[in-house]
Amino acid sequence: MNTSLMILLFGRILTNFSDSFYLVATVWYVKNATNSPLLVGITSAIAILPITIQFLYGPIIDRFSKRKILFFASIGQGFFINILSILYYSESLWLPVLFLLMFLSLSFSEATYPTENALIERLATRDKLAKVNSIFSFSYQTLNIICDAISGILIAFVGLGVIYISNSVLLILTGLLFFFYLKVPKSPKEQETPTHHFFKQYKKDFVDGYHVVKEQKTLLSILFGVIGINVLATMGLAMLPVISSSSVKYGFWLTSMSIWSIVGTILSSRLEKLPLNKIFPFVSLFSGVSWLISMILIDHYLIPFIFFGLAWFGIAIMGIYIQTLIQVNLPEE
Repeated sequence: MNTSLMILLFGRILTNFSDSFYLVATVWYVKNATNSPLLVGITSAIAILPITIQFLYGPIIDRFSKRKILFFASIGQGFFINILSILYYSESLWLPVLFLLMFLSLSFSEATYPTENALIERLATRDKLAKVNSIFSFSYQTLNIICDAISGILIAFVGLGVIYISNSVLLILTGLLFFFYLKVPKSPKEQETPTHHFFKQYKKDFVDGYHVVKEQKTLLSILFGVIGINVLATMGLAMLPVISSSSVKYGFWLTSMSIWSIVGTILSSRLEKLPLNKIFPFVSLFSGVSWLISMILIDHYLIPFIFFGLAWFGIAIMGIYIQTLIQVNLPEE
């Protein structure tokens, strides 16, 4: 990989590192403060909600400097988490304010993912996309294992406030890394002179993007399956704090998920010659059965963790191929 891809990878790892500790800490704070499955579910839903507005970022990512977008996204996220840490230490952290700050910080965070994916497509050759995507996934999921494995212990020993403050500092440093060291070529639309004012240009670009997606029959044919998988997977993840009797056990669920996700990510690069219409149905069935077994045998020591991890083994394979499928099928512009 070239230098720009390495800097992008390192920045993504740092962002992922911060997100992991921050989200686990926040969910566990809500559980301890309220002991309410409903509020834990709301917390998890708010954490996922910013992903649903990613499609709004497209025209902005096309028209503006991707380096600056990554910079402001990281700085913005760090700013909101810093406010959260101040409120926590002053014992003024009201749940609605926590939810608002979490939504705003994660909205900034979500802007980085489509931006980074667009840069990967520009910085890597098409025949190397699956391999580069696998390297990116493998790298930050490896770090997820470390984060998830020690998150419960870390929360118990250093406290939530330290986690929030360290995360805000880490995100600000990541933003500075992108701003000063990331060198990327401008996209064609960045070099164009806008013919309309911002909102009119945004609307035009958004409509253009919609028509491009509408023409991608291959992508649309798997859309509803992907939506179903995402809905079910996030519903299951939202219940993990509720079925965990301690923060350490919660960490075990997340660690199992991360370990097997890495295995799936590694294996995905070795399956690139197999047809997708055979891989997708098999891994979907495998993941569903494994997840079901883990819940049926939930009281049998390590068995539920193993099968829960196996479910994410299949999900990781699908994730790599879906991302590569999107990058390969979309026109370069």
